[in-house]
Amino acid sequence: MLITLTHAANSLKPIIPCSLLSLSMVPFASCAIVIGGVSWIVPRRIAEKMDNILYKSYMRLCLFVFENLSGVEIFLHGEGGGASGTGGVASVVDQMGPPENALLVSNHQSNVDWIIPVILAARHGANGNEQAFRVMVKSSIHLVPMFGWYIFQHGYIYVRRFGEFIGAPVLRQLKWLNESSPPFWLLIFPEGTRLSPKKTKLVESSNRFLEENGRRPLHNVLCPRSGGLQLALDNLSTLDAIYDVTVMYGQMRMQGRRGLAPGMFDFCCGPQTYKQLHIHLDRVPKEKVALRNWTIDRFERKEK
Repeated sequence: MLITLTHAANSLKPIIPCSLLSLSMVPFASCAIVIGGVSWIVPRRIAEKMDNILYKSYMRLCLFVFENLSGVEIFLHGEGGGASGTGGVASVVDQMGPPENALLVSNHQSNVDWIIPVILAARHGANGNEQAFRVMVKSSIHLVPMFGWYIFQHGYIYVRRFGEFIGAPVLRQLKWLNESSPPFWLLIFPEGTRLSPKKTKLVESSNRFLEENGRRPLHNVLCPRSGGLQLALDNLSTLDAIYDVTVMYGQMRMQGRRGLAPGMFDFCCGPQTYKQLHIHLDRVPKEKVALRNWTIDRFERKEK
């Protein structure tokens, strides 16, 4: 009887993180609608503060799922050398300095990648800085009920992966971020899509472009595109720095999936074997970025 109950409880384990991530959006989005209504009758800074408190609570719920329920072991690496586990993060936090307006440039392998800056933000300052986090994401996400609307009204930026680029909505969101009073972190994936060993044609196309421009081929990352990053740099006058983030999942070393990053379900509910997350952070002052060559140089470093 006990074995049967244990097996049944174990089989229900995946339901917990899935339910927390999906069902929680209903109360959070509902509260955001109320705050949106209140914003018409109270000063903007008060409405922003209320929305940031709500958003920070939602980010912490996501962190609880991806960090606590998953049981992942996190290692943070900085330019100063060495690695720190979940308890020793001082060197990386010191590199981030006080809260500031920053772009985060990261490699892209999994639909878990978006939570990485939140993991960093939670360790930034005495009370965390999760409310600063935004992402430049593909436009199809706006179709997700409630979630798509909620993240947009908090400053996320939708960009089209295919077809003609429509700049007006992107520029409006960048203007909103630039004028917002609390510091922001805007995450950008210059590769434009997730790298996967299954996307052989994409990898070949990426390397062909690199070779035509006198660069060596890459296998662990794709050739970065600088369009979104350039647009952000041109329109965010309050920007202080760029954080170069490199992510590596220990599960990619598992037999039978070498090079294949875990999805959200595998990351949260998969076996504990190789469940490690390595994050490398390097802070670069804005004025040191010479965009196109800098971006490719950085991704060549990630390749290593």
